[in-house]
Amino acid sequence: MRRIRRLVLTPLAALLIGSACAPAAPSWPVDAPSIADAEDVPAMLAELNQARRDPRAYARRAREFRALFRGDRFQRPGEIAVVTQEGVAAVDEAIRFLETQPPLPPLTRSPLLDRAAADHARDQGRTGQVGHVGSDGSSPHQRMRRHGAWRATAETIAYGPTPEHAVMQLIVDDGVPDRGHRAIIFSPDYQMVGAACGPHPRWRTICVVTFATPMGPPAG
Repeated sequence: MRRIRRLVLTPLAALLIGSACAPAAPSWPVDAPSIADAEDVPAMLAELNQARRDPRAYARRAREFRALFRGDRFQRPGEIAVVTQEGVAAVDEAIRFLETQPPLPPLTRSPLLDRAAADHARDQGRTGQVGHVGSDGSSPHQRMRRHGAWRATAETIAYGPTPEHAVMQLIVDDGVPDRGHRAIIFSPDYQMVGAACGPHPRWRTICVVTFATPMGPPAG
């Protein structure tokens, strides 16, 4: 019997803090693709910067992603089918966005933001929770402020996917009405990025991506 996994995204409202890819009914299979390996973190951030630098080129990749859909399900060869909320409609909307989105400078990786991301990845890896609030009640901004001074901050979280799928998932933003993840990725307000990935007891892997601009005068 062919196994199917359901992709459910729950938006969490915030001002400069993005909503997490929060699963409503965790049932991720044990052989789901993993992004917990350390070498995959740079690959995911490179994917993110590629989308920022050349959105039109990334639109072509989104079309390839669209071709994997059958109704509301998509499936890569040899992988488990994923049931989405919006199906190809969300991918088509993302393609239209990418084709008109102006290029943006790449984000610079920050070890300080890596540490903030690692704090949350470790915390949720221990508790099995999802979302942006830490077990100590901390917000993403508070966690980033523990490691530096920032005048703009945001956070996105992906549970379970490969690096390529994580970035595509956040850009398509299936089931998130305000496309908050996408807005963060393509925001000109952020100059730096950090990330950390690790095991998650409910979704096997978690990858936290933190975005910020250092405190100081706006970049000219």
